[in-house]
Amino acid sequence: MRRFLSWFLGAIPRAPKRAGLLMRLYYVWGEYFTYPGRACAALFLFSIFAGAFAGFWAAWVFSGFVFLFFLSLVPSLFLTAKKTKVSGTISRVEHATEGENAYVSVHLQAGTAIDCVWASCSRMDPSLAGENSPEIRGLPAGGTGELRACIRTRFRGAYRIPKVSLTFPEIKGMLCYPFKVGEAELLVYPRPKKLVAFPFLTAGQSGLAFVPLLMSNFMRGLDFAGVREYREGDSLRDLYYRAFARYGRPFTKEFEGERGAGVVLVLDTRARNLREKSLLEPMIRLAAGIGMWLLDRGILGRLFVCDDEFSLAGADGANVLLETLARIPRAEIYTRDKHARDKHAREKNARDPKKTSREPELWSPAARPMGPVLRVGLFAAVDPLVNKQVVVCDKPAESRDDTLFVPAENLDAGEVSL
Repeated sequence: MRRFLSWFLGAIPRAPKRAGLLMRLYYVWGEYFTYPGRACAALFLFSIFAGAFAGFWAAWVFSGFVFLFFLSLVPSLFLTAKKTKVSGTISRVEHATEGENAYVSVHLQAGTAIDCVWASCSRMDPSLAGENSPEIRGLPAGGTGELRACIRTRFRGAYRIPKVSLTFPEIKGMLCYPFKVGEAELLVYPRPKKLVAFPFLTAGQSGLAFVPLLMSNFMRGLDFAGVREYREGDSLRDLYYRAFARYGRPFTKEFEGERGAGVVLVLDTRARNLREKSLLEPMIRLAAGIGMWLLDRGILGRLFVCDDEFSLAGADGANVLLETLARIPRAEIYTRDKHARDKHAREKNARDPKKTSREPELWSPAARPMGPVLRVGLFAAVDPLVNKQVVVCDKPAESRDDTLFVPAENLDAGEVSL
């Protein structure tokens, strides 16, 4: 219950879909006021309330002086915006794992002499907190510099950074003017659960299809690809003696693997109720750990999220896996588009004409998988294409030969054994 309430409170939207008047005032407050300027503006508002409700005449006098002071800052800010010539580009976005810090690097080139400048990221999702980069002072005309702004992350996801800016303070240090450099996309990867052991994969009658994949010589093709350093579990008959004699450490022959061979990992993100939606994030972390376990053994052949396949060929499998999981939308309390349908819905229902629309739809890939299928989901599904499935649930349940129920409370530990 505690986990559900925590998810429910976190799923409440913290920002409107469209920025209204109050949000625009908040943007002005965060982008055009420095810390001393915010303190002065807050004291100005406090003086107005003190004069209006307490009848303190000195508060009105003070607020009048502060108001005139801010009016004098407007020409200074205008001259700062017009006289400063600068160009910048976003050179790098360093993605991060949830709970860690991400960084956005901005390369700048000064057209005029610059006294002070820093980089900032604003108008982001409320779960992200931006920190200004360290300042660069005394940059001459024609000089270049590199600024690195920090973003503190909390949750997994693919976030849009609408405004990456180079910010210049006016001469009195109360206001600042942001020059927009561009937009960026930030990926916050899920934190994979470390899988210590996975005996369920090869257990029972349904695990016979996975047993050959864990043999060291199963992925061998006919073409010799090269050599690599020996790893624990490699077959001794594949040792390459020439490289061993030359470098003084063991090397193993590598052969071309068959295309598409390996375990087909299917991540089913569908949820039938709010309680299952609250378990989406633990399920994604577990799926990341399972995917890493399969990649370490070189037996992850294909990756699916529902019916959509993501290619692992010619790329770093770990990066593709984490990026794919990061782009999965977070579970919402309600579905905003009630008329949205999956593009393969009719094909999936056509397998069983007696199935009603309320029952979960079957997995329907565009191409029939050639290898054994491992499904990770939030509920148990009866699908003829699936060999084994791991289900994340809120309460302990009795597992079957082809279905393993994992309580979410067991995933709170750093290491997991399935």
